[in-house]
Amino acid sequence: MKKNEIKRFTVFTIIMFVITGLYILFIWVHSVMSAEKSTEESLNVLEFLTAFLRSLGINAELTDHIVRKAAHFCEFALLGCLTLWCGYLLNKNILKLLLPVGGVCIAVAVVDEIIQIFSPGRSCQLSDVILDFTGSVFGAVFFILIIIIIMLIKKRMTKDE
Repeated sequence: MKKNEIKRFTVFTIIMFVITGLYILFIWVHSVMSAEKSTEESLNVLEFLTAFLRSLGINAELTDHIVRKAAHFCEFALLGCLTLWCGYLLNKNILKLLLPVGGVCIAVAVVDEIIQIFSPGRSCQLSDVILDFTGSVFGAVFFILIIIIIMLIKKRMTKDE
């Protein structure tokens, strides 16, 4: 790699780590919310999703509970993707990244639930840790699939040259 490429790579890596750290803070800030505030936020999302689906002609029976669980899953799917991306920037061997990335994601999920113990009206639930970790795995697998597709495209492009 040339000096400019190394510098650009390093800056991008730092930016990705900062984005991932800020995203973890975003997750934890939502854990600090009181049950009342969290419910209000979930109901707003529920209202939006219901209206959006109806505009598409879909009459889905969504509930606050479904929205909350989907939010947990989606938040952590993005975390899994971001965390694996950060690891991939440092080490291209995805197999060596699975344990550290999984450890980070499970740690974030556990801290997320512990924070909720101290938030008014909220509780710590093992089922949410499992759901969060499942979301992380989904996000990591999604990222791996993207990497495989990119590698196949690059391989095909070099083969055609």
